[in-house]
Amino acid sequence: MNKKIPLGVSLAVLFIAIAVTVAITMSVSMNMYNKLIKDLPNRAKIYSNVSEIDDIIRTNYYGFINESLLNSEVYAGYAEGLGDKYSYYLTAGDYEVYKNELNGDKVGIGVIVFYNENDNAIYVSEVSENSPAAQSGISKGDKIIAIDEEPITAYNYKELIDKLTGDRLSSISVRFVHDGSESAAGVVKGYSAQSVYPSKNGTVGYIKITDFFSTTAGQLKKAVNSLISDGAANIIIDLRGTSSGTIEFAAETLDVLVPVASSGNSALAIAKDKEGNVIDTFTSDSDNIQTKMIILVNSETSGPAELFACDLRDFGMATLVGTNTAGNGTMQKVFDLSNGGALVLTVAEITPYISESYNGVGLKPDFEVKLAPEKNKILPILAQSEDDQYQKAYELLSGTNA
Repeated sequence: MNKKIPLGVSLAVLFIAIAVTVAITMSVSMNMYNKLIKDLPNRAKIYSNVSEIDDIIRTNYYGFINESLLNSEVYAGYAEGLGDKYSYYLTAGDYEVYKNELNGDKVGIGVIVFYNENDNAIYVSEVSENSPAAQSGISKGDKIIAIDEEPITAYNYKELIDKLTGDRLSSISVRFVHDGSESAAGVVKGYSAQSVYPSKNGTVGYIKITDFFSTTAGQLKKAVNSLISDGAANIIIDLRGTSSGTIEFAAETLDVLVPVASSGNSALAIAKDKEGNVIDTFTSDSDNIQTKMIILVNSETSGPAELFACDLRDFGMATLVGTNTAGNGTMQKVFDLSNGGALVLTVAEITPYISESYNGVGLKPDFEVKLAPEKNKILPILAQSEDDQYQKAYELLSGTNA
């Protein structure tokens, strides 16, 4: 038998339900509102100060105002004000170059170079196979003394190094010293960047990884398989001075070497925001390489390179030789801007496979080996026979001195 509920009770229940709904809605709305107006007083003060400075400059400045440059510097300064060297602003042009690099499409003559202040010269540290530079007779260790007939100096070397990249199918003239003899060559740009450089010393393979870009994983897989097929029993991977690229591409490159991540956090890495929320997870598949490895690291081994080195050690597949790494255990995200530029911003801290976070402390090598300052200055072209860190790695892998 159904009982009738008095009208008054029904209305009371209805009003309570409405009141609860309104309370919940108000609570959610207030939380959203609070997030929207976070630091509103500080923002208003910043905008007011910038506006005041802008008014003063436009009213009193004697010189010409380059609006594009002014705006770019304002945006860059805002990012720099964070005090985080891994967060920065990119102009539209710089952003295009950045995207090309990450995609492995940085166009150039196929060399990696560095400036040696001791003799005001640019030296070639790596030459990509079959690149325009290689076809022009330029080799690793060569000394570049002029580009487009302009001699290298302490004041122009950065500008001249930039000429070695960009503008597909354009050409430059390069004057260089090879084996004591001076040569000159007209070199056409048109070679996409290489980031993995393999070689072999007896039964020990050697791989230099310069960047972690979208093409690095494929290049590493090819290099490792080629070295093993050529009789390499063990491999030295050189990450000294390596910092470019992303955590995502470092994880993809790791996946070439390691099995499924089943211990620790069950992932190659996880990224947590400042509230401790997991915002990204990087996993691996079952394919792996069965060879002993040693990783060379130094104070300029940073970011994605540190994750790569740390995880290989966590998997028990590698030993670290060299000096303490940079300690950049963070992840950056790129935010597109309406002006065509972008903001590269640190958004999370990285937790590697098993180890604790190395952010701010770096990775301590299993075998600490320091290079003398004079050797460290020319590390990119330092002969392996003079490289104490390489020698230690070779000794550990082969049981003999190289």
